[in-house]
Amino acid sequence: MPSLKTIVINILRRLDHFIDDLRFALVKVSGIGQNLPIKIATYRGFGRRDFLFLQGRVLVKKRLRNSPMNTVLQNLLNSYSRFESDEIPNAVLRVDVENHQFEIITDREGYFTLSTPLYPPLALTSDEPWQKVNITLLKTPWTEELEIETSTTVMFPPEESRIGIISDLDDTIIETGVASLFKWRAFYNTLFKSIHRRKIFDEVPAFFRALRRGNDDQGFLPLFYLSNSPRNIYDLVTGYLKLHSMPKAPILLRDIGFPYKIHSRNDQGHKTESIIRILNMYPEKRFILIGDNAEKDPYIYHEIDQNYPGRIAAIFIRDVQKSRPLRRLETFVAKESTHKIQMFTSYRQLARICAEAHFLDWEYFQELCSKST
Repeated sequence: MPSLKTIVINILRRLDHFIDDLRFALVKVSGIGQNLPIKIATYRGFGRRDFLFLQGRVLVKKRLRNSPMNTVLQNLLNSYSRFESDEIPNAVLRVDVENHQFEIITDREGYFTLSTPLYPPLALTSDEPWQKVNITLLKTPWTEELEIETSTTVMFPPEESRIGIISDLDDTIIETGVASLFKWRAFYNTLFKSIHRRKIFDEVPAFFRALRRGNDDQGFLPLFYLSNSPRNIYDLVTGYLKLHSMPKAPILLRDIGFPYKIHSRNDQGHKTESIIRILNMYPEKRFILIGDNAEKDPYIYHEIDQNYPGRIAAIFIRDVQKSRPLRRLETFVAKESTHKIQMFTSYRQLARICAEAHFLDWEYFQELCSKST
């Protein structure tokens, strides 16, 4: 018999779908859909010569004001606009990449996903890992003929690079406060702070730029940013990373859905699912996994390492200096007899560890650090 929580969530989900259906019907009947400003929200994709993975969303466009001078109230209003989104389901889009063309349709939440083989394979060069992809909105449920165009970029890493990097964002790169009581700091930072007031940990940009370059200037090692934060704040995350000169990379955020989605015990979480997709996309590469011990990163990474032997080159976990998570992790590491999980407290310390493992060039890291001071 379903639990009370399951029953309530299912009722809320049906109510949410009913309200959405009613809203879309009113928009179509009234004709106001013809004049709605529409936005194609694009997320950086990734792939290889013979395969492409790309996601995005079609929404009613809302005005956001991102400025260093934003007040707390303005930041809160921006957050409301991000989370109270008006998605457009059943919209038809065309995706053009080189000589390939695909047509896709958005789901109930306005999302589209293109996960497809590419034949013939793309003619890529190793000196340009990013390729432009054009996306055109062709029609919506209430507008038959449209040509709203945008573009995004897709990462096609060189086949000769044998190492890749997957890094968590929250409390690993960005000070978020996930470990705080009831996650109140995380909510406050997300809702009330602009990107200009969020802290980045010392020497993070220098470390990731040096790591992506590899040891002895290996060129371009593929990098992925991973977070359980919702896709609604994608613009905040990209703006923040750009502001701090972080390397460009696909950013894999989570679809939170509304109401809350029910998962069975056997369901894979967002992070696990994303890492597995990356491992399957690049079977010839081994990956460095970077996270923190504020939540479940060490346990997720360890399980991935166990299930995909030989694919994980190293696991680095930032100690958020909370005694309980640290003791719990130390107990776990001792119990599992795993030596792959290594803790660090500063990125200078981690850079030294990576240099000794020949993952990066220590002198290049120091050069980047000196330029940023």
